[in-house]
Amino acid sequence: MASFANTLQAVNDLKGTGIISDYAVAGAMALVFWIEPIATFDLDVLVLMPQPASLLVSLEPIYQWAAVRGYAAKHEHVIIDGVPVQFLPSFGPLADEAIHTAVDRTYQGVDVRVVRPEYLIALYLLPSARSVKRRERAAALRDSATIDRDLLDDLMTRFKLTF
Repeated sequence: MASFANTLQAVNDLKGTGIISDYAVAGAMALVFWIEPIATFDLDVLVLMPQPASLLVSLEPIYQWAAVRGYAAKHEHVIIDGVPVQFLPSFGPLADEAIHTAVDRTYQGVDVRVVRPEYLIALYLLPSARSVKRRERAAALRDSATIDRDLLDDLMTRFKLTF
């Protein structure tokens, strides 16, 4: 049986090794902390890697960490305690900001960093990520009471996003 809490603890342990500088849970699993949960296949984790020597970011250190701990790699996922985890290196200023401003939450006694709902909306509305499903998730978040409207407006303007 998969354990989300154990998976989150493993992600915290990964951060503790220094392989990643910081992280924030994103995607559908992050919605659990803000609105009604949505069924999903995997856990998306945005990660900041230590400054690479080149422009290419390699996830090899994460896969090595996983192998040492007995976590299998399957396609783009690392299977941690039965939960498929996709580690997504930050891909630009919006993702960097989403990680840096993530909020600390607790899930079944495990600390976890979660992308704020305003940043989830912005990430869902990026042209490279837009889909009907993501626009629907963005709209559900936008309509929730947990949104900082000023921050959302700022993000929409700075990153030139629209619904």
